[in-house]
Amino acid sequence: MPTVVRPCVVCSAPMQTQRASKQTCSHRCYMQHHRALQRKQATQSTIKNEVDTMSQLFQPDAAHLKRLQDFEVGQYKTRPQCNIQGREQLGIMEEFEVQGLQNTLDEYVRLIGLGYTSTGEIAHLPKVIAGPTVDWVILSLRKPESQVEQEIAQIKADVEATYLAQLADAKAACVAKEVESLLAGEKRRKQQAELDAKAAQEAEEYARVEAEVLAALGGKQ
Repeated sequence: MPTVVRPCVVCSAPMQTQRASKQTCSHRCYMQHHRALQRKQATQSTIKNEVDTMSQLFQPDAAHLKRLQDFEVGQYKTRPQCNIQGREQLGIMEEFEVQGLQNTLDEYVRLIGLGYTSTGEIAHLPKVIAGPTVDWVILSLRKPESQVEQEIAQIKADVEATYLAQLADAKAACVAKEVESLLAGEKRRKQQAELDAKAAQEAEEYARVEAEVLAALGGKQ
C-alpha cells in the first residue's frame, strides 16, 4: 500500500501513513481527538434527552385544559351578554331594552316563542326606567338552549386554541434558549480544543528546538 501524506486532524501537522483510517500524528493528538469525540457524543446525548424532556413538558394536559374550559363556561353562565365595542363578551343572559309597557309585553311574548326563558334571580328581573313621557323596560332573559350549547362549544374551542398557542409559544421560547445555550457551549469547547491543539503544537515545536539546541551544545563539548 503506498504511503500518503495527510494533515493531522488535531494539530494539522503533516504525517506519512499507509493506513486510510489514521487521523492523528501522535498519541497526544489521538487522545485529544478521542476526548473531542466523547464530548460530541455526550452533547448529542444531552440534546436528545432534553428534546425528549421538552416533548413531554409541552404536551397538552387534557385535565388542565378541561379546568380552563370549565372556568370559562362557569363565567359565561353567570354574566349577561355585552356587545359594547371593545368590551364584547358572551353571556348566557341577554338584555332587551323596550319602550312602553305594551311593546314590552309584545316583545316578551315574541322572545319566549323563540326559546328565551326568564329566571327568578333578582339581578335578572325586569327593570323599569321611568321617563318624562314614556317608560322603558329592560328585559333580561336566558338565551335559547340551542344557542347556549353553540356558544359553550365556541368558548371551549377558543380556550383550547389559546391554550395550544401558549404551549407552542412556550416551547418555541424554550427551544430557542436551549439552542443558544448549546451553541455557546459548543463554541467554548471548540475554542478550548483549538487552544489545546495550539499548546500541544507549540510544546512539540519547543521540544524539537530544545533537542536541537541540546544536541548542538553536546556536539560542541
